Amino acid sequence: MNRQPKAEIPLNKQSTLCEQMEPPSSSSPSYPVLSLALPPELLPGFASLLQHGILFPLRHPIPLLAFLVSLPGFSADYIEKNVQTIFIDGVAADSLDRALAGGTTVALSAAMPGLAGAIFRRQGVHGSLRSQPVNQSTHAQADAGFLTLKLFNSIATDRIGDLLRQGILVSGKALANFARTRGHLFEALVSIRLDGQELAYPALLEQAEKLDLLQITGNRICA
Repeated sequence: MNRQPKAEIPLNKQSTLCEQMEPPSSSSPSYPVLSLALPPELLPGFASLLQHGILFPLRHPIPLLAFLVSLPGFSADYIEKNVQTIFIDGVAADSLDRALAGGTTVALSAAMPGLAGAIFRRQGVHGSLRSQPVNQSTHAQADAGFLTLKLFNSIATDRIGDLLRQGILVSGKALANFARTRGHLFEALVSIRLDGQELAYPALLEQAEKLDLLQITGNRICA
């Protein structure tokens, strides 16, 4: 089987990336900030939070590849070697040139086992067995809005530290659903602060239920 060339981003796509994604500025929406201080051994336990979806505000549609390489740790080489399965709104996709708009959900996975993994693998030889091509997705989209990214298996484990250091935007409901069954993780944290105010685990659950969106940062990860 011929190996596909590594993905490269044309300079014109790189130059317009900041125009397509919301840059941080005084005019950008301000969200509550949840700061976590955690020892490194707890990081893998937070990887499954990425399965619930992290949100990215878009001003305009953005090419999938340009979006992915804007994320910490997602070099073109990493994508080529590790991102074996891509779902766009629940449908497997092969092309990295797809334009992503507000309302789109993108899920990334490493190689999945068995026949299902072979069928859904990006540019795999069994792709013809899929029941629905990606261009038949009927999910409602808009040019502007939130793009949802979900990461699974080793992709989530690889990138959780980088993403927490940068900060991730999630819904309060997603955080509450994740935290509700993982008290052992949150109770082992060095500290939990919401907008600078220290919280205990029960108070975090209560606050998360009330919040629409919040930013989670792990920039205080202990060495």
